[in-house]
Amino acid sequence: MYQIKNEKWQKYLANEFNPAMQFAHSEEGIAFIRVKIPSLDKLRNREQEVMAAVYVIIINSVPVYIGESCRTVKRLYCHAHNLWRDSYKYFGLYPEEIKTVEMIISTPPLLAMGTRQACEEAMIRSMRPALQPYYNIPGMRYDTCLPRGQARREAMIRAGVIKEKEG
Repeated sequence: MYQIKNEKWQKYLANEFNPAMQFAHSEEGIAFIRVKIPSLDKLRNREQEVMAAVYVIIINSVPVYIGESCRTVKRLYCHAHNLWRDSYKYFGLYPEEIKTVEMIISTPPLLAMGTRQACEEAMIRSMRPALQPYYNIPGMRYDTCLPRGQARREAMIRAGVIKEKEG
């Protein structure tokens, strides 16, 4: 069982985390974050901290995703990288539809994972982020996201993040 988790972790590191860290520290990534996500740019000097917390991603003034992490700034870099490389796949939005992005650490440090997860769940149930609609469905994990692509786009339209294009 340990080997499977290790393989999954290695795949995440290779495909998601390491490219996101390279992006976040590249000239292009630094410029993208500075211009498109100033709230994350302000956290840059805290990226090495073990800042275990719950965070909220807000696009066009609508909460779209709530998560938790023990290295929150680095986790937010992963989201920023996904927003940059394929905003449609990961957020259901085309780049030109994204007017504002905020990435906010919304709790004080919460080192106990159980405490973070309980806080994350409470915030998801309260804020009802666009990409996590399963908070009241028995048997579904509260933090489960919609499938990537069109389902996420439809959720963003329903939540008022963007307007449906006519025609």
